[in-house]
Amino acid sequence: METSSILDEEYLMNLLCQAGAAKSAAMEAIFKAREGSFSEAINQLKISDEIFKEVHKCQTELIGMDEGKGKVPMTLILTHIQDHIMNGMLCKEIATELVELYRLSKENKDA
Repeated sequence: METSSILDEEYLMNLLCQAGAAKSAAMEAIFKAREGSFSEAINQLKISDEIFKEVHKCQTELIGMDEGKGKVPMTLILTHIQDHIMNGMLCKEIATELVELYRLSKENKDA
């Protein structure tokens, strides 16, 4: 993919939306776990993970195009997108732990 096409507004907005969707799925996993719906929570974590795999592919394309030489200009929108990606990935990691904590808590209550 050419640098110009990967940096077009539609591509970047799609990447931003994907990062947001992945974070939303991670948050939904927490909500489902709090309700005791652990299979739904796990499903939401899987959805988040699949979306982040696609996001990572896009990041890898950008890095490859840049070749460490500043060929891809670091714009405000790219910084914003990277911020969303990093926050979303952290949210997914924390959600994974919270789902497990809710599950263990319920298990201990039922024992």
